[in-house]
Amino acid sequence: MRKDLLKKFIYLLTAAAVCTALLTGCVEGNAADWEDTLPSAETESSRPTAVYLTEETTESSPPVTFPDTESTKRTAFSEPGPELATTTATESETSASTDISTVPGIPNVPISEFTSTTPVNLATSPTVQSESAPLSDSPASVTTAPAAAETRATATSETTGSLDTITSTVGTPSASDLERPYSYRFLNDNQTYIYDEIIKAAEQYGGTITFSKDVDITSEDYCDVYQIIYDEEPSLFYLDKKMQYAVNSSTKKLASSKLMYKYENSVIYKMQSEIDTEVNKILSMIEPDMTEYDKVKLFNDVLASTVVYDESAPNCRDIYGVFVGKKAICGGYSKAFSYLCSKAGIETAAVTGDADGLPHMWNKVKVDGKWYNIDVTYAVSGDGADDYIRYDYFCVPDKMLEESRTVYEQSYKYPEANSDGGSYFAKNGLVADSWDEAKIILRDELIRCSEEKEFPVQVKCSSKKVYEETTFNLFDSSTKYALDVYEEAYEPSVNKYNTSVVNFSYDETSLVIKLFPEYE
Repeated sequence: MRKDLLKKFIYLLTAAAVCTALLTGCVEGNAADWEDTLPSAETESSRPTAVYLTEETTESSPPVTFPDTESTKRTAFSEPGPELATTTATESETSASTDISTVPGIPNVPISEFTSTTPVNLATSPTVQSESAPLSDSPASVTTAPAAAETRATATSETTGSLDTITSTVGTPSASDLERPYSYRFLNDNQTYIYDEIIKAAEQYGGTITFSKDVDITSEDYCDVYQIIYDEEPSLFYLDKKMQYAVNSSTKKLASSKLMYKYENSVIYKMQSEIDTEVNKILSMIEPDMTEYDKVKLFNDVLASTVVYDESAPNCRDIYGVFVGKKAICGGYSKAFSYLCSKAGIETAAVTGDADGLPHMWNKVKVDGKWYNIDVTYAVSGDGADDYIRYDYFCVPDKMLEESRTVYEQSYKYPEANSDGGSYFAKNGLVADSWDEAKIILRDELIRCSEEKEFPVQVKCSSKKVYEETTFNLFDSSTKYALDVYEEAYEPSVNKYNTSVVNFSYDETSLVIKLFPEYE
């Protein structure tokens, strides 16, 4: 009997070993094939950036300690957009670091312009390019980059061809309100408590925050508030996007959190000193008789003319990268603009959303009691000698952005921007209500600009209908009235220019048309 059992046991062991070997061979043999056929859309590098929330529990009452072991994570948010604050799982990750990750989808060009789907065709070999690129005699081409549709082309007096049909509130804040971002006033009592505790600790480079047992706050409250602080408190440029917190397993309330920083304290002091030096230079440019509009334009112009768009630059998303490094992307421009405005007592609101389908960040600003959209990133025209400041998106109303932008949903409502009287073009009398008026404005501006060899010569159309008519009349081969504008302005112009070549651009979103005279 024992011999039979022993034989059966040996038989089972042998069979199990054989099965194991066969199964192992299947797994090893098919692993490479499976990886090779994995759809690219499912690879880790192409997935949207996700926020992970660490929920660590304890049976004890606060304060709670953070273990060094890996904690359970769950995905809380996977909406692509401007940089997201995320959690960390281990204590060791609190050390200072200069590694700032990038967010997929951020444009790698200093402007966000692309040509119309029906580009102007005025020559046998015209140039139709992104405005940031130099004009050339190369064959017609269309360059696509994320944001406002602006076409730049060259028209000559020898050209032939045709132009296709062109298609298409809150009360006055208190002084304490201005110390915090616009969103702060919409937080509930629990969120305000979290916000204030984080700010108090962060300004002193504190570590662990222990929350009161009497306040009923959740981890969701903490994550929402931390994201707002990370996005809208530009002075806390040293705050890490990683966060760590603990929830009491008995009460289910948020027990404590731990702040993490990108740099050591001594490094932060040095960086802040460098920021102060550069910011004070800008603030010193403010004259006693300057209006709010003048100050906002000053901040916009300084940032647009001195800071290069560069997504690969260190600190490109914070104010240190803007003021000291002089390189930034949309988040950096937006935060730096808010920082300057807060110093000058001007209210702003940071806006996150999509611009022509790509994640973007810009501002709303309150000037003389009215709210406007302002996009400093779109004021940057390039990084070369032919740069100029674009005012297409300077103090514009919401309606201008409706077709090209989507605002991310927030727990509060952004202030409405209904006025178009604050735009650069309205302030300078450059808005045309008809084709005849547009032609006169361009002629007069060409004469004025010639005094200092300025460019561009520009006009904004008051409606899409006026824009279409003006663009057609200026650049269609059957009309080519742009050449007539050059001829009419030539004699009274101080500095002469080439009258046989017309370099131009247009933007279907802002309805702005620009001419770039070639001065002699």
